Amino acid sequence: MKKRIFVFVCAALAFALLCSCGMPMSANYSSPTIKVDAVTSAGSYNSAPAADVPVPETSPESLGVGLVITKDPTDETVPVGEGVWFVARAKNLASMRWELIDNYGNVCSPEQAEQQNGGLLVAYPAEDTISLNNVPLSMDGWSVRAVFEGEGGPLTGKAAKITVIDYENPYSTVIMRYGKAFRYGIPTLDYCQANGISERAAECWSVGYALYDIDENGVDELFIAAWDTNAAGYKRNLIFELYTILDNEPYRIYCSKGGSELYLIDEGRLLSVSTAPGMTSNGIYRLANDFLIYEEVYIEETDPSAPDRMLWRHRVDNSIGYSDDRPISTAEAIEAIDSLHALTCLPDLIPIV
Repeated sequence: MKKRIFVFVCAALAFALLCSCGMPMSANYSSPTIKVDAVTSAGSYNSAPAADVPVPETSPESLGVGLVITKDPTDETVPVGEGVWFVARAKNLASMRWELIDNYGNVCSPEQAEQQNGGLLVAYPAEDTISLNNVPLSMDGWSVRAVFEGEGGPLTGKAAKITVIDYENPYSTVIMRYGKAFRYGIPTLDYCQANGISERAAECWSVGYALYDIDENGVDELFIAAWDTNAAGYKRNLIFELYTILDNEPYRIYCSKGGSELYLIDEGRLLSVSTAPGMTSNGIYRLANDFLIYEEVYIEETDPSAPDRMLWRHRVDNSIGYSDDRPISTAEAIEAIDSLHALTCLPDLIPIV
């Protein structure tokens, strides 16, 4: 009989325990606690009752481990030749370093950036700060970022873009476009087409620019050009692009493509050479009202009556129509064209790269 009562009591206790586990928590339920036994300085447990201690939040900050980036550098604009600084921070940090990224995505150290950009001076005024001083125009479009070291790292922060502006030269954006193109050698034709620069740039080793008021209206035009010597030995500059200022912004007047060339000749005139299947032209132009105005052209084209023969024509525009459009001999055409090529020139170019 006693054995049956014992079994019944055990079963009742087990049922009560199961029911209590399935009951919902009350509205006054607090965060879970754990029992912590007190330990003496000797390392043995004492007889004091266990203490209730709340379970801590498990975040990297509260645990004291793991890198957490709290601040990335921000994009900055700096006038050419002046300075700018960038700040980055992280929690649980052991150390940090800075990296710079050029316009092609190449990553380098600040010291390497100094070597690549003449005049640039790098300093570290604070543990979380880098300063760039005497910033050259060549750094326009670069980026800077921080790399953090610590437990769970390294972590690389977001990059901040550097914009360099030459307020004294309104053509600085155009000039730097070519500086970027030639920074690591001759640009490819695909690069030229994708970045809106002259296709002829893919044929030259170097590039420069000149400011010259060709139409004498008080505004210097920008010539982007390359050094060139033609077959006759005349030294001249092959013009890639020609710009003027319109509404305070660079305005492109001309951009050479494959099969076209432009040279400056005397008295503010320009010589345009174009080649196409069945035709070659050597034309003289002037700049007027921000446009190139045609004046005179020597054209070599296929004879309609004899496809294997080429004929020369001379055309002159007197602003009303073609006042002169007549065939000329090959000898006459070549003599006239050679005399024009002998006059090609350009004010001294300032090297871009």
